[in-house]
Amino acid sequence: MSLSVIDKYVEKKKKDILEYAKILESLITLEDNKMWSNKSEFSVNCKEIIAIYADKYYFDNNVHRDNPIEYANDNINFVLQAIIEYIKTNNKQSMLRDLKNETFLLSVIICTSCYLDIATNVVDGNYVDTKNKFKYLLSYLKKTKILKVYNNDRVRINELFNALKKNAKEDGKFFQYFENINCYNRYYIYTSEPVYYGIEFKYNIPELKDFDASLVDKVKENYGVKLLNISLELLVINILRELISNGEVKNYLILLDDVLSKKISLLNPFTQKYLNKYVSILVPLEKETDYNEEIGKINKMGINIIYEYLESGNVNENKFTYDMEVIVLPEFLDNNLENEYTWDKNGIKFISRNKED
Repeated sequence: MSLSVIDKYVEKKKKDILEYAKILESLITLEDNKMWSNKSEFSVNCKEIIAIYADKYYFDNNVHRDNPIEYANDNINFVLQAIIEYIKTNNKQSMLRDLKNETFLLSVIICTSCYLDIATNVVDGNYVDTKNKFKYLLSYLKKTKILKVYNNDRVRINELFNALKKNAKEDGKFFQYFENINCYNRYYIYTSEPVYYGIEFKYNIPELKDFDASLVDKVKENYGVKLLNISLELLVINILRELISNGEVKNYLILLDDVLSKKISLLNPFTQKYLNKYVSILVPLEKETDYNEEIGKINKMGINIIYEYLESGNVNENKFTYDMEVIVLPEFLDNNLENEYTWDKNGIKFISRNKED
């Protein structure tokens, strides 16, 4: 199976962070290092730890990037968790018992590498600001009694930031590949409390309006799955940008319709832990029976399902099943106040549809 867009990005980050760590190993050291004596030995210890970190914690480390000390205090636990997992997997318990200073050094180097990576990220990072704050970070680390820090080594520091600049440029190309003014998603507020965003795939083909409308509709029908695939891939890129940035990641609704029902496997990327909690499948309640098989597959994928009921009149209290999330019109709840107790007892959660869309 080919790697997803996010998998590819994380794989690149493993290489980038390791590259920074190899340079930092010359800037931050110990007087008597018993864990490694050269860069090759360092890489053996470091590469797998960074891989564990990137796979499990990479998108959890974007807080306090404006302050390297606060960032380190916040992120060091994730790095230590990766080190502990590496120790257990490779039966190297002696690292914690006999090489405490070396383990501390390793965690500092990796955590600093992660800080540099996220603080200069291509979405909302700041290269110049990070370079200035890095000098402050080295001065801070130099105050520890354990570490030996070469904070005036301009050659290594320049090498480090040249690597950061190079990798940021590569990341920029990665995102630019998915940018096309004639092919994009429009995201709009679908519900307000909580906020969910709807998705509308938009594309502009010059002179398309000059063709016969029935022929255009036929093309849309034949290529519906491919167009949806493009839209969902753009959604992944959009969420990836939000995960990297220091802002809040939004929640999105993917409509289960006749196109998606033809190929539910298009949802496979959203089973990843990076994406899973930010995406829900929107199922029109009147289509529940028609899409019963597809709903079963989505449930097995572990992707959240939200139903939508857009009639506003009074209904029987058994209209909805246990623990169902349902988007309704605001007036629907006012027209069904007598059912409120039963629905609340059955764990049914209602979300009001945004009036603007």
